[in-house]
Amino acid sequence: MLKFLMGTALALGLLIAPVQAASKKIALVLPGPITDGTFNSAANKGIEAAKAKYDIEVVVRENTDFAQIEDVLRSYAEEGYDMVIGHGFQFAEPVMNIHADYPNTWFVVNTAQVAAEPNVASFDNRWGDAGYMAGTVAALYSKSGTIGHIGAIPVPVIEDYNKGFETGAKRFRPDVKVLSAYVGSFSDIARGAEITTSLIEQGADVVTSTGNENVVGTIQAAQKAKVHAIGTAFDSQAMAPETIITTALINMDVNIDLAVGRLMDGSLKPETYVLGLNEGGIGLAPFRDFEKQFKPEDLAKIDGLMKDIAAGKITDLP
Repeated sequence: MLKFLMGTALALGLLIAPVQAASKKIALVLPGPITDGTFNSAANKGIEAAKAKYDIEVVVRENTDFAQIEDVLRSYAEEGYDMVIGHGFQFAEPVMNIHADYPNTWFVVNTAQVAAEPNVASFDNRWGDAGYMAGTVAALYSKSGTIGHIGAIPVPVIEDYNKGFETGAKRFRPDVKVLSAYVGSFSDIARGAEITTSLIEQGADVVTSTGNENVVGTIQAAQKAKVHAIGTAFDSQAMAPETIITTALINMDVNIDLAVGRLMDGSLKPETYVLGLNEGGIGLAPFRDFEKQFKPEDLAKIDGLMKDIAAGKITDLP
């Protein structure tokens, strides 16, 4: 009888044991490939880190054309995803069009500033500050006194970076010449290389680029011409270790960690979160072997600049 009671108790215990809460389902929707070495690579790094940290199921969709975005967002919401992250400004309008139909799904947009009750939040980074730091580094490193920025297309975050790049370049070197041009595409590697080459032919010996795959074209052109580059968004130094001085980091892993973490603990609000140096949303990658090529006083200027940006002492940021 005792064995029977014990067995019955164990059985009942199993029956009334608390059911484990199902993990959250999160979709990351990208406009380009995770291999672009910049914007989309940074997001993929972020979602992989979040997957290791939180109890979540993750799906990543690459190469999503603008015309597909609304249908893709709807499909994940209808499948019961708890959060859909649209990685790029181009997701803002489609999210605002559909979010009210799916109140149980959070829609998060990166590099935009949109929010709506009850389920739209956005995470933006201080791209102008990142460009300011990149411009300072480029100007202090340049031997020719001419540097250049090659953007994909003139959308707000890229224009902010471009403005910051020129202003930061002239902070410590007012006579520096800053060239700027746009590719007209986020995905055209060949055109990115062509535009970059044209700036190099005009004397630029340090270049930087913003966008998606077009950035690869800039790095390739810089390698071929034996000039130097500053990466953007994702620390891509390994792509071209003798070419890339540093990277103006846009830490999408921080954006995604905050979004997912707040979803998990219930603190996510329908508002815009703007992340700068103090929040870890931007930064500069290590100079590595290039550090010894800077004058000590120039390294001190860069370090001081970053401290001043963090302290809110720089008044001409975009």
